[in-house]
Amino acid sequence: MKRLHLYIIVIITLSGCDKFLDIKPKDKFIPVTVSDFENMLNSGTMVNFGDQYWDLMSDDAFLPEGEPGNLYSKQQPYGRLIYTFNTSPYDQGNNDFMWSEGYKRIFYCNTVINNIMEATEGTDANRKSVRAEAYLFRAMEHLQMVNIYAHHYDAATAASQPGIPIALIADINAKFVRNSVQEVYDQVLSDANAAIADLPVKNKLTKFRASKAGGYALLARTYLFMGDYVNARKNADLALSLQSELADMNDYKIIIPGPFPNVPGAPLGWTDIPDAQRNKETIVARHFLRPFGLGMDVCASPELSALFSNDDKRWTLYYADGWPPAPPFNYMNRYGVKIFLRGDYYSNYLNVPEMYLVRAECFARDNKLAEALADVNKLRENRIVPAAYKAFTPADFDNDAEKVLRFVLEERRREMAFTGIRVIDLKRLNKEARFCKTVKHTAEGVEHELLPGSDQYLRQLWPNATIFNPEWPLNP
Repeated sequence: MKRLHLYIIVIITLSGCDKFLDIKPKDKFIPVTVSDFENMLNSGTMVNFGDQYWDLMSDDAFLPEGEPGNLYSKQQPYGRLIYTFNTSPYDQGNNDFMWSEGYKRIFYCNTVINNIMEATEGTDANRKSVRAEAYLFRAMEHLQMVNIYAHHYDAATAASQPGIPIALIADINAKFVRNSVQEVYDQVLSDANAAIADLPVKNKLTKFRASKAGGYALLARTYLFMGDYVNARKNADLALSLQSELADMNDYKIIIPGPFPNVPGAPLGWTDIPDAQRNKETIVARHFLRPFGLGMDVCASPELSALFSNDDKRWTLYYADGWPPAPPFNYMNRYGVKIFLRGDYYSNYLNVPEMYLVRAECFARDNKLAEALADVNKLRENRIVPAAYKAFTPADFDNDAEKVLRFVLEERRREMAFTGIRVIDLKRLNKEARFCKTVKHTAEGVEHELLPGSDQYLRQLWPNATIFNPEWPLNP
C-alpha cells in the first residue's frame, strides 16, 4: 500500500466520522456548492486545534505525585512521557493527535482551496472569501506543527533543517516530502497573505470562522517566531486596528457549580467567563482536542505561581487551591501552587491580548519603552483588581530596555499560560544567550532536564506516518 503516504492517518481516523473525508467514494456525499464547502469549515473537525499536552514539557507545568492529588499518575502514558521530555511519546499504533488531526484539518482546507472556485451557486466574492479562510486555517496548522516537530526557526539554518511535510493538495495518493523549516515558514506566510486579500472584516456566523484581523494576527505571530520584529509589530498594529477590545476580568466571577455553556451534559463549572466564540477578545476561536485541555490535570509550577499575585484575576479565575473547590486535599497548602482550571472555553487561538503583547515585545526590543509599557498597562488594567492596579512607566524599570523587555515577557507568560505557546517561546528565547534556560521536571524520584536548544524539544514524527515514508529524515 505504498500509495498511502501522508494521509493514511486520515483514512484510519475518519471511520464513522465526517463524510467529507471519505475520498469521494460513490456512496458518499461530495461537496459541490459553496454551502457544502462552507459546511466543511463549520465542522466539528475544524473547531479543534493543537495539542495542549505539549505544554506539559514547559516550565509552566507541575505534576504532583503525592497522594491524594496525584496528577502525574493521572496522566495518560504519553502525557507522562512528554512531561519527562521523551521525544517519542507516541509509539506505532498510538495516535499522535497533533499529527493525525492536524493533517486531517489541512486535508479539509485543501479540499476547499483546490475545488471551491468551481463550486455551484454563490458569487465569486463568496467563493474567494471561503477559500481565504481555508488558506488561513492551513497556515495555522503548518505553523503549529513545524514548531512541534522541528527546531525553532533560525534564518541561518532554516533552509537546511528538516521541518514537516507541506500538504497543499487533497490527494492521499500524492507523495509528500519532509520540507525544510524555511519552506514551511515561507508557505505559512504565503497562505496568510493570500488569505488577507479576501478575508471578511467580520467573522461569519461564529468566531470559529476567520476574519481579516485573524490574517494579520497570524502574520504577527509568525514574524515574532521568526525574530522579525518590524513585521511582527506592523501586523499586530493592523490586527489591532480591526479588533482591539479587551474584556475587564474584574467583571467575571466564580460560579460554583457550572456547567460550562454549550457542552453536552453537565461538566464541572467554575467561572462565568464566556467561551471562545462568545469572548470579545477572541479573533479566531478554537477548542483543544479534549474537552478541557489540561484543565484539572496540571498545576502551575512554583515558578509560574510566583509570577502571580492574588490581585491578578487570571490567578483567581483560572486556577484554584484544589478541585473540586472544597476537596480533602489542597495543592496550595502542600506545594504553594494552584491547579489549572482554565480549560477549553475561553479564547484559545488568535486573540487580542496576544496582539498587545506581540506589539509590546517589539516596542521593547526597539527601545520604545513608553510604548511597550502602554500596551502592557492596557492589558493589566483589565486583569488586575482596581485597588491594586498600577500604570508602569520606564522610570519604574530604571529606563532599562532589558528590564522592560523581561517584564513584557513575564506578562506574556502570565497571560498565555497553557495555551500552547510557552514551549515555542522557550525555543525562540533560547536563541538569545541572555534568555537561555534549562527546564527541570522531577518524576518517580528522577530529575529530568531539558537543555536550551536540545533535540529533546523535537517530537519524533509519528511512526504510523513514517513507516510508509522511510525516506523522511527522522529527528535525532
